This record gives sequence, C-alpha cells and structure tokens, in this order.
Amino acid sequence: MAAPIPAAARLSAPPPWALGRVPGLTRGERPLALARLDGGSVNEVFRVDSGCGSFVLRLNGPAWRRPGVDRDRELLLHGAAAAAGIAPGIVHAEPDREGLLITDYHAGRLWCEQDYAQVPALHRLGARLQQLHALPAPDIAQFDPWPVAGAYLRQIEAAPPAWLLPQQLAAPLARLERSCAALDLSSSPSCIVHGDLAQNNLLEGSRLWLLDWEYAQRSHPLMDVACVLAYYPSAQRHGAELASAAGLGAVGPRDEELAERVYVYRALAWLWHLARAERATAP
Repeated sequence: MAAPIPAAARLSAPPPWALGRVPGLTRGERPLALARLDGGSVNEVFRVDSGCGSFVLRLNGPAWRRPGVDRDRELLLHGAAAAAGIAPGIVHAEPDREGLLITDYHAGRLWCEQDYAQVPALHRLGARLQQLHALPAPDIAQFDPWPVAGAYLRQIEAAPPAWLLPQQLAAPLARLERSCAALDLSSSPSCIVHGDLAQNNLLEGSRLWLLDWEYAQRSHPLMDVACVLAYYPSAQRHGAELASAAGLGAVGPRDEELAERVYVYRALAWLWHLARAERATAP
C-alpha cells in the first residue's frame, strides 16, 4: 500500500459530479449535511445527507492502486454481503470512475482494540462471519497471498527505506512462501471472506455491520479468524471461541492451518508497513 494521503492533499468535499450521484442531489441540490468520515487512510470517505436519507460516498485516494485491491471484485463481494444484510446496501457504484461507491449510512460505534478482548463481542463477530461464509461463493479466482506479497516487495525495492537492510526481508519472505505453498496444496473449502477485520471496519449499530470490502476475497473461512488473531493479539486467548462462533468447530490458535494463515496476515501487514516506509516488527 501507499502512504496515507497528507491532510493538505485530501478533498474538502466530493466533486460535484460525485455528489450528483447521491439520491436527492441528482438535480444539483445542495446536501443537507456533509462531513468527512474517520477511518480510511487512503480513500476519500464522506457522509452525505439529502432529502432522501443519509449515505456514505467513497472515492479513490491518489494511491488507490494497492496490492490486493480490485474494485470490480470488491463490488461483487460487497453486493453479496449487502444482500444478506451483513454490509451496508450499495446505492450506486462506478468503479471505473474514481472508484465511486455510495452506500447506505448506518449510525453506530466503530470497534476499538478493547472489543477484540471481549468474548461477547467476538461471539457477535463470529456469528456474522458464519452468515458471511455460508453465502454462495461467486466464480472468481481463489485468493493467493504470494503474488500480493510480491507486489509489496516490488514497491519496497523501488523506494527502500534507508534503515531497511535487504537481509531483513529474506527469512520472513521465505517463511511466507512456504506458508502460501502449504495452503495452496490443501484441499480446502472456499467462501466469501471479508479479509480486513480491523477496528475501523466493524460498526456496532442496529446490528454488527462489516464495512470496507476492498480486500474481500474468495478463500477459506479460517482466513477471517486468522485476520483477527493476527491484527489483535488480545483476541488470541479467545481464538477457539471466535472460531466456534464462526461455525468452524474446535479450532484453536495452535491449529496448524490456522497458524499458517495467521502468519500470512502478519507477514502481509509487515510488508504493508514497509511499503509505506514505516518501521514494523517482522512477523
């Protein structure tokens, strides 16, 4: 991924053409209210209120072309989740025009790090993941993390941080390649996975909403559990309960397939930071 958009480079408001796609503003009406939403470090995201309701408007930031992001795949999988009431409904989308995405707005509280240490919260998340993973998986390619890692590596090599030594990459990348190969050889079920269950993407509102589907993939359901355990160490002692709530049975943090997937997420997150020239602990 690229670095976050500097504050000075961010849009103060969506352009008129994008606002004109919002219901209630299609004839040039002015929004009743307009505010930037917190959470994203790369995309431009706004709440827009009109006479027809409240909506979220998302546009690409200047560095939206990041490893693992595919706007057409995002729209397909978000749409499937929205139809099941797991994600906010899609109101309008033009992925080829600055990644425009307009969805329903839902009031609520974004998760924080402490939520991942709470068993009731993890039970709610697991139940939502079980619903997601039960949806029919579209006929798209299975997620392969190794090419994503390679794309990050090319970004890092093109502009290496001064403090990064090449030998620091060797062992983690070799381990990541082995993990990806092991997962590729396994005969595993595949389903829709969210792929980025960070705290800014979970909204406690009228229900637990899963937001931001740009890293959604077709993959093994354990990938979503692994994502949580990789991002939030406080969840690890409750990993078995999260997996059980997600309908995955008696899977613990020491399960070999889960451990491999946790490493994949940690390694990709590490490469993500390095691509942004940010220091990070190797996985």
